[in-house]
Amino acid sequence: MKKRIGIISQSSPMAAFYGRILNHLFGNEAEINVYSLEEETLRNMTTCDLYLNTCTSYELARYPWARAFLPDEERMVQSSVTFTKEMIRKLQSYPAGTEALLVNQNIHMALESISQLYHLGISNISFTPYAPEVKPVPEAHLAFVLQPVSFPEREGLTVVDLGVRWLSANTISEIALKLGSPLFLDSREFARYTERLAEVDYSLQKLSADKLSTESKLKIILDTIDAGIVCVDSNGCVNLVNRAAQEMLGIPAKGLVGKPAGEVLPEISFFGTRPEGASLIEWHGQELSVSIKLLELRNQSLGAFATLQRFDEEEHRQSSLRLQKTKKPYQAHYTFDDIFGSSPAIEKARTIARRMAGNDASVLIVGESGTGKEMFAQAIHNASARKEGPFIAVNCAALTETLLESELFGYTEGAFTGASKKGKPGLFECAHTGTLFLDEIETMSPSLQAKLLRVLQEREVVRIGSVEPIPIDVRVLSASNEDLLNLVKEGKFRTDLYYRLNVIPLRLPPLRDRREDILPLADYFCRSMGVSFHMSDQARAALLQHRWPGNIRELHNCIAYLRYMGYSRVELEDLPEQFHYRRTADPLPSSPAVGTLLPQEWQVMEALGELYGQHQGLGRQGIVSACAQRGYAISEHEVRLALQTLQHNGWLKVSRGRGGTTLSEQGYAYYRELIQKAASAGKSSFYGTDKGNPLN
Repeated sequence: MKKRIGIISQSSPMAAFYGRILNHLFGNEAEINVYSLEEETLRNMTTCDLYLNTCTSYELARYPWARAFLPDEERMVQSSVTFTKEMIRKLQSYPAGTEALLVNQNIHMALESISQLYHLGISNISFTPYAPEVKPVPEAHLAFVLQPVSFPEREGLTVVDLGVRWLSANTISEIALKLGSPLFLDSREFARYTERLAEVDYSLQKLSADKLSTESKLKIILDTIDAGIVCVDSNGCVNLVNRAAQEMLGIPAKGLVGKPAGEVLPEISFFGTRPEGASLIEWHGQELSVSIKLLELRNQSLGAFATLQRFDEEEHRQSSLRLQKTKKPYQAHYTFDDIFGSSPAIEKARTIARRMAGNDASVLIVGESGTGKEMFAQAIHNASARKEGPFIAVNCAALTETLLESELFGYTEGAFTGASKKGKPGLFECAHTGTLFLDEIETMSPSLQAKLLRVLQEREVVRIGSVEPIPIDVRVLSASNEDLLNLVKEGKFRTDLYYRLNVIPLRLPPLRDRREDILPLADYFCRSMGVSFHMSDQARAALLQHRWPGNIRELHNCIAYLRYMGYSRVELEDLPEQFHYRRTADPLPSSPAVGTLLPQEWQVMEALGELYGQHQGLGRQGIVSACAQRGYAISEHEVRLALQTLQHNGWLKVSRGRGGTTLSEQGYAYYRELIQKAASAGKSSFYGTDKGNPLN
């Protein structure tokens, strides 16, 4: 009965081309079926004994749905392609110094094709890579096109169709071996096919030409792979051992071949009782993963072989495969250099976080919404020894309890209704050797808190529907908008989990506690958005005075709003609605001597009054900053008018040079009088305003 080979390609013509090659080579042994991504025939793919995948990762990225229909890796051969001798002769016919485009489906494939041509000795042509995705088309007089790309001719441009690159000899040999036809490598069809190729991987063409035996070729192939292979015959005697196995076992081939495996390799049971899948053995101080496969033909035993892997290398490989199974690469993009600000509050947080990054302890980041908790988490990861590993962030408040459990811990096949038939690794597994960031940890249910605590204690995770623990190596960073200690006292958060997460605490300051960073941050966001506008003194003062309940995120949104409005000059009334405060303070009572003080005049007097005893003066900009730090919004123009009034009444003393402006003795006496009036009225300032937000 013929076996079935399924060819998976982006387009039907390409699938058909490779189908003709395989039909010519294996038509007597196999039935060829073709499937394409463009026509979505992959959705209706029938079961085959072997699949040839000719799609690149770039092509699969364009059809994300296709990954769900790809077969298991054990039954799939990933194709590699090469040029034929006819293609090379055509290119060699051009004179030295020729310049031309090399056109392929995408830039990556064009660059790979050029590299392959240079490796094959094409030095007479200087290639420029090009793909239809690149605009505009570079200036050129000659273009070599690899199918299936369609490249239109134009005046002054000569287009040469090179055709389709053929499947490499290594791909054909892998198909033959997986079909169970090793003798095919000695066949006339294989020799004729490889003769037409410009290059054959692993010198298989030379092996075929020299008429080396199949056993010799198989040994060369086995010696090229990283896994250790030990074969025994039906009597249990070792008859083949590759180079990797000799290195792992520390025994040369002559010490193994021809000897009973039970004597030279007693730890490996080739025919006895053994657990399903791989088992772990200790061999001279190293841990080896061992998998046994029986060799049978028509129910007759031909022997068995063991596949050996160093456990640490296998673990690293599994970690890489876990990342490939995820929908996107999990990476941290921010570093400490991306955390903007020079205020003492943010400098302190940044310094503490840098010191935290060097160890592997759990970190609890506490801060209001929008203060940059995830940015700090990413920066800590990128400054740690785990920076080459994945960084995965999950918002615990965004998922239901059931969904969050399955996302964090994964599940096995059929674990619950709607579960993937293949099961799914959890985020803890995907974050292996990296960092898992749990945002809004305070929203996690008590049952999940208990399960998370166990994972942190045991350093292993159990998928839903399974009882097998999976070892993990993950650093956990968590964040909360609330004070977790208060939740612990209220019985809403586990005490033991709190102290597991809060090994190193980090508190991020709200934007209102780092007001000196507000205007520089606004300018930074303007530059990052590529926008430029002039902001009036009143508008800048309003930014300084605002309480910023949304913190940095709110400031970013404010600048984005102004960008989309297209202002070239921003006045106070142009700011978003939340900045349009009404002044609710009562005016000062009239005084026969001085009349009524305006709020701006009082704010200036209060700023100068607090510095009176220090014999320190302020300029207009200094007064604006001093008022902003006190939570008052005032422009430089308003300061100028207030100073004129206060000086007219004899309450100011203006020094020449850098001495600045101070209160006179008379002015300070009046300032103290106003303070006492405010105190007797039970107000925190004369106008009865909250310094944090005086206009509310």
